[in-house]
Amino acid sequence: MYTAGRTAELTGVPRETLRKWEQRYGVVRPARSEGNYRLYDDDAVRRLSVMRDLVDAGWSPREAARHVLEEPTASAVALPDGTEAAFGPVDELTACANDFDLVRLEQALDKAFAQDDLRAVVDDWLMPSLVRLGEAWQQGAVTVAGEHFVSAAVLRRLSQTFEHLPHAPSGAPHVMVGLARGSRHELGVMAFSVVLRSRGVRVTYLGADLPVEAWVDTARALRPDAVVLGVPTVEDLPAVREAVGAIARIAPVLLGGAHQGRVPQAEGLGHRAGEAALALRDRLVATS
Repeated sequence: MYTAGRTAELTGVPRETLRKWEQRYGVVRPARSEGNYRLYDDDAVRRLSVMRDLVDAGWSPREAARHVLEEPTASAVALPDGTEAAFGPVDELTACANDFDLVRLEQALDKAFAQDDLRAVVDDWLMPSLVRLGEAWQQGAVTVAGEHFVSAAVLRRLSQTFEHLPHAPSGAPHVMVGLARGSRHELGVMAFSVVLRSRGVRVTYLGADLPVEAWVDTARALRPDAVVLGVPTVEDLPAVREAVGAIARIAPVLLGGAHQGRVPQAEGLGHRAGEAALALRDRLVATS
């Protein structure tokens, strides 16, 4: 459970607005502490985050609240209906999660990662498939174990692909990539790193749950051209804000992930990991 202040920090919604959305639209119903303070659970934080995203996108608060109330499992990152790709249906990973079918799962990954254009693999099939998988988990159509089964296999494949890519040429741009303290959702930043390295960038991938002190020490030692952090969940926001404030004195910091727009101290890369990697590569090459 989170206090009103902590909820405001996680969602980026001011405390006064929280109270207004509760009273006027009933989008959340906070519990009360023994001292009669409002307390919010994870579902309330998610609902408020989705509502803020919709309002930021131009919806009226009333329309946004109605959408959140009518679609309790709505996510902040929506996948258009009917999205398909040349690599296979975007429901394939979800089906594998339901059946725990390792052979089918590895065949789907083999087919996708056999393609030369890793940017297209990531943006047009892998990430949409993972969004669909996450939605199925939110709706109870996939178990936690099934979601972990698929996510672990995808992370293994991304790691193998990253390791087998050729080293960047001498003088290539250098980028550090990873997640802040407490953040463990690696798939987005790992996919971004794979595409970035495939386009000739030297990538130092630092992985998940890295304390701010380690970010600072490593940035000082390596002096990269840029640092990229993921912000996949609202819970990651405080640690990312702390890390950005510390790292920005040493190197430019850019952000990816669903909640990148809630850290005003750093520039967002957009919500398509592959395209973001290509755009960053072009930018670094142009300024080198």
